[in-house]
Amino acid sequence: MCHQRNSSRVKGFQDRLREGSQCNKTLASGLRTSLDGPKTWYYCGDHVNATGSFLYAASSEATSTAGQFSSLTIDCNGKRGGPKDTGLCDRLYNEPAKSTAFQSLVKASRLPVKDLNPYFHPYVALGDFGDSQRSRSVFVDFDPQDHEVEPLSLVAVLCNGKMLYGLWADTNNDTVPQPLVGQLSVAMAKMCYGEEAVETQQRLDASDLMFLAFTGTQATPGYYGADWGAETPEEFEQGLALLGNKLIKRRVFPGKAAPKRDLPGALLFFALMAAGLVLIS
Repeated sequence: MCHQRNSSRVKGFQDRLREGSQCNKTLASGLRTSLDGPKTWYYCGDHVNATGSFLYAASSEATSTAGQFSSLTIDCNGKRGGPKDTGLCDRLYNEPAKSTAFQSLVKASRLPVKDLNPYFHPYVALGDFGDSQRSRSVFVDFDPQDHEVEPLSLVAVLCNGKMLYGLWADTNNDTVPQPLVGQLSVAMAKMCYGEEAVETQQRLDASDLMFLAFTGTQATPGYYGADWGAETPEEFEQGLALLGNKLIKRRVFPGKAAPKRDLPGALLFFALMAAGLVLIS
């Protein structure tokens, strides 16, 4: 089960980033979280070259009007199937599954999966690309890699009073007719908003949603920094939390106590891994 980490601390952090002082280094703006959502989303690079070493994506509107929540586009790319596949992606898109943007890197890294599974792996889509001449006037070209964010690196997602960890595994392109700031995989969306809300396609309140994308290769879990043998999406997310908590502490709250959580699944995984290395040596 995902653990809610110090929601008041997380909310305070979100409020500080949004408070009055607008982003000083806007990297891209005029984005949405859904086709019918407001174009109030932006990427901010205030902390990219500072001690923080992360960029974030948020909305300039901190609250939603009651009954007018911004819906959220769910990312269904990747290798579908498995016990968590409820058929939601087929109902949403009615088209064959497409690979994630970094499937080739998944293979090249020799990870024990052929591609990420939207129902199982908590991942996000970041970046916005208009690939065709038709869409270039509409889309906001923004690539996190231009700001030292590595593919398959760790992203902290602040949502619904929680802080969760996922991987940057996909991008937004002109397969949809609007520029999007970010999407959540089915697994990540359910961790944020609950299974029933996602499965019944309720309009999700994305007003407090925020993405923190960490820069540099140190933010990439790779083979050993994630629990690829996890049996549930929650266990996989917990496996990312060892690295995630370290990045939050060092880059977001340097010199201060960062929000914490229990890590039974992740600690057990890494303890077993360490024990195996001892036996091998």
